[in-house]
Amino acid sequence: MDIVTSFLEYLNTALSFEPALTLSIIMRTLIVSGIILFVIKWIGSKGVNQLTAYQLIIILSLGNIVAEPMLNNDAPILSMVTVVVIIIVLFKLLDYVSAKNKRMEKIINPDVIELVKDGQMDEEGMIKARIGMKEYQSFMRLAGIRDIQEIDISNLEINGQISFIKKERHG
Repeated sequence: MDIVTSFLEYLNTALSFEPALTLSIIMRTLIVSGIILFVIKWIGSKGVNQLTAYQLIIILSLGNIVAEPMLNNDAPILSMVTVVVIIIVLFKLLDYVSAKNKRMEKIINPDVIELVKDGQMDEEGMIKARIGMKEYQSFMRLAGIRDIQEIDISNLEINGQISFIKKERHG
């Protein structure tokens, strides 16, 4: 028993270890992690590469909001839950409104940008998308495309990914 007591004293003095604070952080982290898991299930299981810009901003904001109560005993978890619920309701409301209202959808979700049509690069689209030729060629290689002439249509989609529709081969 003396070894355990000595070890705890050492941790307390040398490392500023406080068992009550550590236990509080562990409990708060478990509670907040459970809340985050519930929120992620509620939002839907989109991957980061499927998120639009406003959705990514909301997710990053949530990360900052939930971190505070895990580390700061003065920040009540109930306040964090309230803020998270308000943000998620706003998130869901924006999704609903953008699905029902075309004007709002245009504001929230940008238009698709055409990059290639019938094997020809759309220079204006490339500039608008801020994609250089080397970067575009990298995306082509990742999609298994060797030559731009193989592409019927290529777009920068609203989630930031580049889509490719290859030309049909006859013969």
